Amino acid sequence: MKNNYSILTGITPSGSGEVHIGNYLGAVVPFLELQKKADKVYFFIADLHALTTVQNKEEMQRNVENLVLSYLAFGIDTEKVVFYRQSDIPQHTELQSILNNVTPLSLIKRAHAYKDKLQKGADPEEINMGLFSYPVLMAADILLYDPDYVPVGDDQKQHIEITRDIAGFFNKTFGEIFILPDIYNMKESARLVGTYVKRKMSKSLHNYIAVFADEKVIRKQVMSCFTDPNRKKVTDPGQVEGNPVFTYHRLLNDNKEEVADLEKRYTEGSVADVEVKEKLLQAILLKFKKERELYNELKEHPDKIKNILKEGAEKARTQAVKKMIEVREKIGITNKYSQFTY
Repeated sequence: MKNNYSILTGITPSGSGEVHIGNYLGAVVPFLELQKKADKVYFFIADLHALTTVQNKEEMQRNVENLVLSYLAFGIDTEKVVFYRQSDIPQHTELQSILNNVTPLSLIKRAHAYKDKLQKGADPEEINMGLFSYPVLMAADILLYDPDYVPVGDDQKQHIEITRDIAGFFNKTFGEIFILPDIYNMKESARLVGTYVKRKMSKSLHNYIAVFADEKVIRKQVMSCFTDPNRKKVTDPGQVEGNPVFTYHRLLNDNKEEVADLEKRYTEGSVADVEVKEKLLQAILLKFKKERELYNELKEHPDKIKNILKEGAEKARTQAVKKMIEVREKIGITNKYSQFTY
């Protein structure tokens, strides 16, 4: 990576907006490290993207609040990170409309978001335009801010490649204006198997353990974890490898002596599943104790949150407006008869 680089990343408030332990390990921890190293960081809540699936006012409000509070509680440095809501910056959709005109239809038809829907049996006549044009809005999200890198996992690489393609089409048509961002590949090693479905931990599959939910909810989620299916009684030796409960212990339980002891006793057949799960619950509550307290404290002060987002939006808007002035001039919308000003 180059010196003095900038990064941009966003998160969509879909599902319930809850952050689970898989999100924490796979996205939050790497982001907190990146914010220390980058010269400038843009981080936004992609609420316009969520409209492809979230079409209920109360649900949208709850999801956005969950994400904003969660990331602030985890320790986003708002002095350094430009933290904002996508919908507070109208230049995102303005640029999307312009980019639509240089984006080949064939490029969007190859996008994962569209193809995945078709593969799951969706009627192409009923897929909404928001989902179909998702990559164009994502390109606008990125290109407004001239980031050097966009951190993504393997499943999002194609969208950044599409962004680079769209930027290239624009530059070729109207002249150089957009920087083609590079991919910062996020490690996929932290992707967790779910609690009772042998697939990636996911809110849509309801196979996750939340970080900020009520303790009773987290307890129920932990106790629902599958363990070794071949272990019929406590005295049977159990398998530790591939056992989700022990995977979570290794990653989240800071008491490594306790983890080693539980693994030993489990393989010997001298500890019950319920004890292993109870100790996991306590380890999770202890690990996130400060963050959970801050989350609840922030929730009681919505005006403070609004001010943080307002300051972030003002900083983001300054850059977005600067870029859109250049774009308008390049494409000829700004001319001697123009009346529009930002």
